[in-house]
Amino acid sequence: MINSVLIANRGEIACRIIRTAHRLGIRTVVVYSDADVSSRAVEMADESYRIGPPSVQGSYLNIPNILDVAEMSNVQAIHPGYGFLSENNLFAKACSDAGFIFIGPSLEALKKMGSKREAKAIAHEAGIPVIPGYEGDPSCFFQEAEHLGYPLLIKAIMGGGGKGIRQVNSQETLQEALEACKREAFSSFGNEEILLEKKVFPARHIEVQIFGDKHGNLVHLFERDCSLQRRHQKVVEETTSSLPHSLKENLYQDALKLGRAIGYEGAGTVEFLIDRNENYYFMEMNTRLQVEHPVTEEITGIDLVEWQIRVASGDKLPLTQREIKARGHAIELRLYAEDPQNNFKPTTGKIWIKNIPDGTRVDSGLHTKDTITPYYDPMIAKLIVTGKSRLEAFQKAKSALEKWVLLGLKTNASFLKRLLNDRVVLNNELDVDYIDRHLRTLTSSLEVPEEVFVAASLIKVFSECHESFSPWEDHHNWHLEGYEPRTFEWICDGKLKTIFLTYSAEGWVYEPLGCLKAHLKKTTLYVFGQHIPFWVIEDSISLFYQGEAYTFHPHIPVLLKPHTGLRKSHLKAPLTGKVVHIFVKEGESIKEDQPLLILEAMKMEYPIVSQRKGKVKHIFFQVGEMVKEGQSVADVEELKEVSNELTKES
Repeated sequence: MINSVLIANRGEIACRIIRTAHRLGIRTVVVYSDADVSSRAVEMADESYRIGPPSVQGSYLNIPNILDVAEMSNVQAIHPGYGFLSENNLFAKACSDAGFIFIGPSLEALKKMGSKREAKAIAHEAGIPVIPGYEGDPSCFFQEAEHLGYPLLIKAIMGGGGKGIRQVNSQETLQEALEACKREAFSSFGNEEILLEKKVFPARHIEVQIFGDKHGNLVHLFERDCSLQRRHQKVVEETTSSLPHSLKENLYQDALKLGRAIGYEGAGTVEFLIDRNENYYFMEMNTRLQVEHPVTEEITGIDLVEWQIRVASGDKLPLTQREIKARGHAIELRLYAEDPQNNFKPTTGKIWIKNIPDGTRVDSGLHTKDTITPYYDPMIAKLIVTGKSRLEAFQKAKSALEKWVLLGLKTNASFLKRLLNDRVVLNNELDVDYIDRHLRTLTSSLEVPEEVFVAASLIKVFSECHESFSPWEDHHNWHLEGYEPRTFEWICDGKLKTIFLTYSAEGWVYEPLGCLKAHLKKTTLYVFGQHIPFWVIEDSISLFYQGEAYTFHPHIPVLLKPHTGLRKSHLKAPLTGKVVHIFVKEGESIKEDQPLLILEAMKMEYPIVSQRKGKVKHIFFQVGEMVKEGQSVADVEELKEVSNELTKES
């Protein structure tokens, strides 16, 4: 058995690998960037070493630095996790050349399946149906796109995880999508090669988990349904699927056929799209552990990370195909730091995770109180539940989300609840585009209850009327006399609400609700006959009420200057991110809605576009520089002023 392993990754997957390694008595080493110096993985591992700055190119994609740490720490093996370098054959070769065991498939399998181009060719030769597409000379993309027909998908040849994918519906948007896909592919995988693929729709996304060893044994561990996606990013995964048994068997056998064709070793996932007529097409193979692997573990009782380590150590698979059984139904929900009501914009800052429900599995790389940075994927945690049936699993998942307290940041928790209550989802009639087609309904703003505005006001009052106030102290007696009436103006989810409180001998009074029998106990407000967990972060107040989290910011009126006839010329960053591309130059005339630059945050691109016609006076940042939310990124002069200058020149 391998006795020491370096984990070339971060976040929840690093923590996940550490747990299994420690159970097996294996020494663990993690690497970290400057942004992860206080991470949970660093705390859990036996040893940890810095490898570079926050940027992935300087740290988690920095092969020489990772191998230097492996040599320094004298480990036997390197586990790449998922993402980053997990499917990079150059990294696997570098590990092998340096004398380390790469916990993953053989170099040959990585090369063949790491390229979607070659993977499709091998699948086709093996008699497995493949999606029509074009993987040749980029100069022929426009011609081949017309031949394939729209809509089509542009995909990164390397990598996976939904990164580097763009849907194109017409030739007019093809060039822009090609360039964006190449940038994202290079940023995520260090390779900008792309291909075209005909879009199959409506379709379900079904993947088969396979596992092989060095002795020629190869098994499947059933399938996962990953059809609930947004912009090609998986949101909910479950196993097993509702497909007919005969169709499942065909998928299993074709997945094993592909694995045998390349002599596959270790954990791998063969992914298929299935149309409404139950025709299926090979899409790609992920030569690594998947983000959604826990649902397979839950129904089989198998620790897939342990199997990876044992296979890499030279052991045979612990079980034969006949001995592998599936019991019950498991579902995984991906919790993200993002704002569904604002086009799923990533959110950054402090977060508090508490009250993890009993009977659920939560895989996370965060401390109970932690900070979400703009440098990496915005995943907070994965919530995994198992039931005897799909219905029971869904009921448990809904109950868990109702009880799980996530404070401080906007998350997609409410969005996930809506998915779990959606009739089409419950009836399992969904397809990969279902979420994108119904985004407006699934992300519409919730009505903020009046009583939570009152609760935020009470927390503010209590915090001000005691000099030594701390959320970690108990305060029961607030019935002091002489308090003046108080007025609060709060903004929550874009809504402004004014709360007027008066004080009586009975306590604070809000006229529409009467006297408020309230007190604080540590981080909980007791009012309205229930307890409300809360967190004060600077001037904002985040609280949890009836299964929903709300964050309140005090409304600060803006004093307007007399009208001068001038409009704001500075474009501000909508979120914290890195400038990855600038389209325009200073002095250049621009049109309304013209892209000026691209910000990258949490592996996603966000264009900054002009709001009117004009001329670019100044770009405040260069490619590669970080921009904070609210900072000015460009100064655009109005067209009116441009026209005056042109008149003078004439």
